[in-house]
Amino acid sequence: MARTAKTAAGPRGGAPLSPLIHGRVRLLILSFLVRSGRSQTFPAIRRTLGVTDGTLSVNLSKLEEGKLVAIEKSFEGKKPVTLVKLTARGRKEFSDYLEDLRAILPSDPVSG
Repeated sequence: MARTAKTAAGPRGGAPLSPLIHGRVRLLILSFLVRSGRSQTFPAIRRTLGVTDGTLSVNLSKLEEGKLVAIEKSFEGKKPVTLVKLTARGRKEFSDYLEDLRAILPSDPVSG
């Protein structure tokens, strides 16, 4: 069955879903940051998502490389603190991702 133009490309003509965002953990990270509306600490994200330090670190690095999040490291006393913030670009790309997802979903996904 041939794919229609609507499902072959996203609303902006590119790939229908950003591979950077579409990874499960990266999608969860961005969703959590959007929902919270503020910067979050590394441990708060890890606990909320139920992922390991390594998994979170790798996925945050990818999001930071793509400029979707900004990571700020500081100290509170002698204790290191890592804050993760959604960037303006991250908010826009997440919004675009949701728009692309809506565009490729059937209007009534339950009945097909």
